[in-house]
Amino acid sequence: MVPDDSIKLHQVCYGQTAPPRCPHGGAVPPTGLVRPYFREPFGEGSRRTPGALTPVARVLNALMRRTLLPRGGYREGLTRFQLWLIHHLISQTPFDIWDLMLCEMEDTLAEGFKGHRQLPYAHWIMFLLRKACPTLVPITEALRTVTEFPDYDMR
Repeated sequence: MVPDDSIKLHQVCYGQTAPPRCPHGGAVPPTGLVRPYFREPFGEGSRRTPGALTPVARVLNALMRRTLLPRGGYREGLTRFQLWLIHHLISQTPFDIWDLMLCEMEDTLAEGFKGHRQLPYAHWIMFLLRKACPTLVPITEALRTVTEFPDYDMR
């Protein structure tokens, strides 16, 4: 069973804002909360860019951008939501990953696919479903090859 954690990151960052949520909007994490993830000197007016991250936070941000938040653009900065996510990952604070994926998909759908966001969560959703329901038939057993589809009866 996949645990349902009570911390919903979109709610922490954006509050009750309806989709689509602006990637550059939301609550700014307090400086004291994110200070350990940036190289010193880091203060209230410091830039929060990927180049200023500590080596551990930089690697985690790169991994996060390829898995949980694979957005196409804005590589030169960090959004407020990314800062919240980095904080939760480094501090190992559990959060609701289902809510994160669903909110990201809601935002993409609400934008009408006009934005640069994608929906690359198929592998995550299948992984979590298989953990929650181990009796699911694996896709590889349902199809003989990846390019072959089952017969369709048009009657």
